[in-house]
Amino acid sequence: MVDEVTGLPSRKSFFNKLRSVEPGTPVIIAIFDIDDFKFVNFSHGYQLGDAVLKATGHHLKRVFKKYFSHFFVARTGANQFSVLLFDKVPIIRIKEVFNRHIHLIEFKLKDEFIRVTVSGGVSSGQEQYFEVFSQAEDALYTAKREGKNELVFYQHFSLQDAKKFREIRQKLIEAIRNKAVFPCFQPIVSLRTGEIFGYEVLSRIKYRDEILKGDYVFSVADSLALTPEIDKLLFINTIKFFGPYKLFFNLSMKYFFRELNTIFQIAKQYNLDLSNVIFEITESQKLMSEKAAISIFTLFKEFNAGIAIDDFGAGYSNFMYLKKFPADVIKIDGSFIRGAKEDRKDLTIVKSIVEVGKAFKLRTLAEFIEDEETYRLMKAIGVSLGQGYFIGKPAPEPVEVRVELSP
Repeated sequence: MVDEVTGLPSRKSFFNKLRSVEPGTPVIIAIFDIDDFKFVNFSHGYQLGDAVLKATGHHLKRVFKKYFSHFFVARTGANQFSVLLFDKVPIIRIKEVFNRHIHLIEFKLKDEFIRVTVSGGVSSGQEQYFEVFSQAEDALYTAKREGKNELVFYQHFSLQDAKKFREIRQKLIEAIRNKAVFPCFQPIVSLRTGEIFGYEVLSRIKYRDEILKGDYVFSVADSLALTPEIDKLLFINTIKFFGPYKLFFNLSMKYFFRELNTIFQIAKQYNLDLSNVIFEITESQKLMSEKAAISIFTLFKEFNAGIAIDDFGAGYSNFMYLKKFPADVIKIDGSFIRGAKEDRKDLTIVKSIVEVGKAFKLRTLAEFIEDEETYRLMKAIGVSLGQGYFIGKPAPEPVEVRVELSP
């Protein structure tokens, strides 16, 4: 059965799907609820409220399609959506996706700008699936009680999950204690000339002879509030590579002000010129106030640092950032680049972002250029810069590359 408002499967369809799951199959159930939805209806009317429900449901579907392979999304309550996930991924991965794309959703509907926050609850199991659903509901109610706009896990980690978490935690703590956070450099080129423009600086965390990598490692680091120390060590260990090319650093929005303050203190300590350093800004839980934005501009101006807006196109707040920040580069959300060859809608979005960049006199950067066809396409539609495995993989030192296309 289909929900009439959203076009998604209904609550009954979701429970039928649960009944059809083969016993012993591991699943994750995530339940998301729009916070204070009654005020959307009250302020904007029920017709626009229904449009928000539909847009939210399809936003969730797009997000899960971007990060996962096997899932089922349904509307299971008045302003509630449930996701049944079959991918074998660490449950904490849901938290990363939630923080990046779900906790704050923005729409432009019927010429009105709507912003909603979302709460969520998550549980997992491989039997008694209706009990797993109830556990996810309990976790959702906990999120609501604790202030909303948060994702809560039902507290029943398996021994295996708990052991893995503790192991990664200890490795991270030891690596940080030993200052073993090193840069890797992925080349960024001018698509017009194929010549090097700069590098994105990526962190490599070394524990003894092992490189700690993967989304799970960084999710654990974030949950333990270790991210600022990792980014600080990365910046310090990159100083010796400062030179004629632009270096892009991606700061955690969760700890943005703290990290930025630390880095500028280091810049003062070492008397650094940051004119070739670009800090990437992504969407945060709450859009920065005008006062905070002005304060940041002052710091950036003092140190001649640049600004790139990351994952542009993933949300309307990106456009708000264009108003607040004198950005230098727009990094187009990678999901649009990946889909541009096959999906006309993705290509249209990329073209539109390129036009926005031209209007604001900004460079545009396409990530995830994995083949020559994508490179040629991005170049043809006017994207300024490119990055991806076709151009060059991350390396321990900046490697100068020049892209030569086939005749």
